[in-house]
Amino acid sequence: MDPSKAEAIQTWPLPKSITEARRFHGLASFYRRFIKDFRSLLAPITECLKRGSFKWTQAVQRAFEEEKQRLCRTPVLALPNFEDLFASGVGIGAVLIQSKRPLAYFSEKLNGSKCNYSAYDKEFYAIVRALTH
Repeated sequence: MDPSKAEAIQTWPLPKSITEARRFHGLASFYRRFIKDFRSLLAPITECLKRGSFKWTQAVQRAFEEEKQRLCRTPVLALPNFEDLFASGVGIGAVLIQSKRPLAYFSEKLNGSKCNYSAYDKEFYAIVRALTH
């Protein structure tokens, strides 16, 4: 992130109205794909915006401060290397995770015409198979 933008986020003033809270929510939402557990983290702020009256609670304050910190940290995402494969061409798999711990694994070897599916179709097939397994 641009250092000037990180500085602006770090010094973002405490929202005093629903309009100011929406501005922060909009900024944070722009960077959502870089923030792990974004929706869960911002849930108190989102709830604050849904109600008819604006009420800044301790939970909203904690979410606001944590989101500011996470927005200013360097994301742990990497750029893709298009020389490497993104996935196996011969199989599909899925992992059921709860509280950052794997609960179950699913995998299936592709055969026949399924090997010729596009990457998009293989991903969709993996979702369907994982949910019906």
